[in-house]
Amino acid sequence: MRIRGVSSLINNNPLYIIDGVPTMEPFDFPTTDIESLQVIKDASAGAIYGFRGANGVVIITTKKGKNGAMKINYNGYVGYQKNPKTLSVTDRVGYQQIANAAETNAGLSLAPGNDPSSSKFISNVNTDWQKSAFKTGYTQSHDLGLSGGNENMSYNVAFDYFNQTGTTVSGPSYTRYNLSGNIQGKKGIVSFGTKFAYTEGDYNNLAYPHLHGTGNQIVDLVTAIPTMPIYDPNRVGGYGGVDQNTQRAISLNIIGVNNLLNSTGQRNRMLASAWMEIEFIKNLKYRLNASYDRNDFKNTYFDPIYDLGWFYPNTTAYYSDARGNYYTALIENTLSYKFDINKHHVELLAGTAYQKDKNDNLTGIAYNLPQPYLFSFDNVSNTTDKTVFGNSNERKFYSPIFGRVNYNYDDRYLLTANYRRDGTSQLPEYNRFGNFAGVSAGWNINKEKFLHLPETISQLKLKAGYGTLGNVNALAFYPYQAVVNANASYVFGNTLASGATQTQVFDQTNKWEQKRTTNVGIDLSLFHDQLSFSSEYYVNKIKGILLSVPIPISVGAINTPLVNAASFTNKGIEFTVTYRSRDTGPFNYTISANASTVKNKVTSLGNGGNPIYGAYSKTAVGGEVGELYAFKTEGIFKDAADVAAHATQTGAAPGDVKFVDTNKDGIINDADRVYLGSAIPKLYYGFNFSANYKNFDASVFIQGNYGSKIANGVYQSLMTGQYTNASTDELNYWTPTNTNTNVPRPIIGDPNANNRNSDRFIQSGSYARLQTAQLGYTLPASLLNRTHVIRSFRVYLSGQNLYTITKYKGFDPDFINDGTINRGFDYGSFPNPRTLLVGLQLGL
Repeated sequence: MRIRGVSSLINNNPLYIIDGVPTMEPFDFPTTDIESLQVIKDASAGAIYGFRGANGVVIITTKKGKNGAMKINYNGYVGYQKNPKTLSVTDRVGYQQIANAAETNAGLSLAPGNDPSSSKFISNVNTDWQKSAFKTGYTQSHDLGLSGGNENMSYNVAFDYFNQTGTTVSGPSYTRYNLSGNIQGKKGIVSFGTKFAYTEGDYNNLAYPHLHGTGNQIVDLVTAIPTMPIYDPNRVGGYGGVDQNTQRAISLNIIGVNNLLNSTGQRNRMLASAWMEIEFIKNLKYRLNASYDRNDFKNTYFDPIYDLGWFYPNTTAYYSDARGNYYTALIENTLSYKFDINKHHVELLAGTAYQKDKNDNLTGIAYNLPQPYLFSFDNVSNTTDKTVFGNSNERKFYSPIFGRVNYNYDDRYLLTANYRRDGTSQLPEYNRFGNFAGVSAGWNINKEKFLHLPETISQLKLKAGYGTLGNVNALAFYPYQAVVNANASYVFGNTLASGATQTQVFDQTNKWEQKRTTNVGIDLSLFHDQLSFSSEYYVNKIKGILLSVPIPISVGAINTPLVNAASFTNKGIEFTVTYRSRDTGPFNYTISANASTVKNKVTSLGNGGNPIYGAYSKTAVGGEVGELYAFKTEGIFKDAADVAAHATQTGAAPGDVKFVDTNKDGIINDADRVYLGSAIPKLYYGFNFSANYKNFDASVFIQGNYGSKIANGVYQSLMTGQYTNASTDELNYWTPTNTNTNVPRPIIGDPNANNRNSDRFIQSGSYARLQTAQLGYTLPASLLNRTHVIRSFRVYLSGQNLYTITKYKGFDPDFINDGTINRGFDYGSFPNPRTLLVGLQLGL
């Protein structure tokens, strides 16, 4: 989730507050338990939440019990998921055609597996890797809730089970069990309440061979060659691979990897809070709030002995077991008072807070596990094959004072002021504390008696706000801790002298990142709130953004210290319009639409203002974060004369890509790269429609964006013209008889670097998606009353990610990325599945 653009170069996640418990990780809990959700976007309202709220605050309130007899509610669904799209890649014939052309153009002999005249020619294998790997996944959720209460105490308890099997062979899959509850009550002047939630989650993750570091499952899947079989009983492990001499390709059997390797995770999470409020005199209240959010985890990874072909053998069994916990504990004390004087209404709040975060982890690694495999370190007798390491970290946040004032005069003039002083152990003592404040004002113009507005205007409100927020999300637990290597020996003459050197350095002037927000807006309602409109213009200025700045090797340190060196500005406008039909008949409906814009500008960078380069991006002063940056092309060289007449381009020949000499120096090199579009859409939009007719209800949600660009790394991997599999677009490659094409000649080694980052692979990211559609039916109350047991009964059909309109050639234009420097680069984000569900909601 990104709220009004990026505010940091490292961490842009908002702060989530679940029933008063702050967390940066809102997952693990069922969405059916959510009663309401509020997003705070600006500092005028968010300053009261202090640290970690600079990227926005999402306030989640879960369901509470209500007075009355106990109610039993069941909410469940079952359904299936499938990947809505496969990429068009070549089959055996097409793959061999391209590989043979690439070798011929490079002056090489044909690989025997692709040479029809060879006895090793492969004609009986034609694997469709996407068809074989993508499968139908199943999902289900069941939630059973009990609620009730009286004037002294109310409760809500829920049990939840969720399971999702995933849409590829052997994962990923996820199973979750959850128990949660809310209890609140009142006795005399004392009010109290508690929230608890416990979740056990079990994961089966996609895996990758540990000897090859990290890879990309999707890219490896679509580029796997069709002449590699899925299964091969002659290889250790029983799965197919490629042969260096026969096929000459480096290709990974993703299906084999995910069946042979084992990567699991278990996550047990407990979230609990308790509060007590004492009303000493009327409207004067003291409140104590304590919360605890703890995660215990265990992650295992096993890589057995196998042979998946050239480049991917594993001759030593490997096992790792990582486990630990991390928690956040918070204590808040607040004092509030509200009073009225004639038409003046005032609410005051003051408080203090203390928060502690801590994590502990321990990891064990073992090699040479004997067969039969037992996932136990005791099964490895040689102590040199076993390693254990771990660490513990702790940080503290202090809020010695925070406060808020709400003022309302006759419901015409509204004013809110917030202040918070925050401190963190992540900063040196002299910069530990920061002061953050916000103020907002509103004017209900329609309440003014001297104005005679038309009766059609139900509300007309002007609003504005200004404030500052602090952020230290980018800092580690001990960012200013000096690390010394005590074994840094050095040779003087012919003598080895012992010594020490500092390997971790830090900037002793580090301080809070600071975000200043300004916003103005208008709310308008017409025809007794039938038609409503809201719009807001905002400007966010972020200064002192922490940036990793390289330091000379001569310093002796191996890290790149963080420096408060960068500054951004985000500007934009948001609006929402809603129309509600009059409730005068059996058919009623609501239509709403929203849109927003974000314009980002980098106003300063550290390290002398030098730009930051990412995958397909350049972030520089005056531009925006993660702006796409690559070579521009102007077609294909048609003949030798065309090559000679062009700027010098090393390795170029007829049939190669012609790159633009943008700086007109007669040489094609890195200096010719230019900006090629924004990864930030010009417009985000959404559309909601909901209606009901008698006992039927229906809803539709459409969302999308316009004007964004994506560097399609998956498509680039499929257009290399090398030994890996290719997009069917590659079949239209240049030949002396096929010159009317924009696809270069395939050639092993790619001497012209045809596949370098360029506008060949930058595509439109605009899309419109039917994200959700639902149709439901509720049994009439008159029928249910006859049962004397069933209070409510509703069934529904629901679909998600149903249809997408886009020109993007990847799996999904709404792909996952880091949201900052590389936000426009798609290198194999896992496809969002299409989901169809049937559900039941039952009340007793």
